[in-house]
Amino acid sequence: MSIPFKLYRLQQIDSQLDWTRARLKEIANELASDEELRQAQAHADEAQKNLQTAQKALRQAEANVSGQRVKIEQTEAALYGGRVQNPKELQDLQNEVAALKRYLTVLEDRQLEAMLSEEESTSNDKLARMDLDKVMAEHELHCKDLLVEKTRLEKDVVRHEQDRQAAASTVSAADLQFYEQLRQKRRGVAVALVTDRACSACGSTLSAALWQAAHSPNQITRCEACGRILYTG
Repeated sequence: MSIPFKLYRLQQIDSQLDWTRARLKEIANELASDEELRQAQAHADEAQKNLQTAQKALRQAEANVSGQRVKIEQTEAALYGGRVQNPKELQDLQNEVAALKRYLTVLEDRQLEAMLSEEESTSNDKLARMDLDKVMAEHELHCKDLLVEKTRLEKDVVRHEQDRQAAASTVSAADLQFYEQLRQKRRGVAVALVTDRACSACGSTLSAALWQAAHSPNQITRCEACGRILYTG
């Protein structure tokens, strides 16, 4: 096998390893992130809190209406019970009954508003809990899929590392060191395939002499533009 081919094969394995490790990092971040779930939980908690507030307000409104009706009954009992004979006192009781009934109308309007608010809060709470259940189910399923992918990729890493060890063993120490240094400088890509007489990494067209040199099996030829090792295939 030619030197460029050995290095190109090593580059293919390293690129697969780089991608696999990057994806494993993404999976770890996704598994650690539950932003959507936390937002749904916060929304559900807020909806429940609003419902409890609305229910409390409705109970208070109902109690106010009930208490007002008791006052009316008591005042009417005094008015019509026959104990009060003084005309002025009777007139005062009649006025008080009328005022109590007017305020009862106000309290009943407030009770109706509280009922409507409670119904709306109940509906919102139900929708929020349904959304939370949906997000939780989707999150659980997504995590399950990610864990399956993670297990598969971890096995791929082991296999790629074994392949890399085998491929690296066929390369001289000096060439391997040069390859590693070039990979660090060129964002992980040290070897570029020549396509249509051009470097596939940077797109530069090869001169006739460089094109000829790149076909040599026993030497390393580098792109004049980007400095990567050229492999003609």
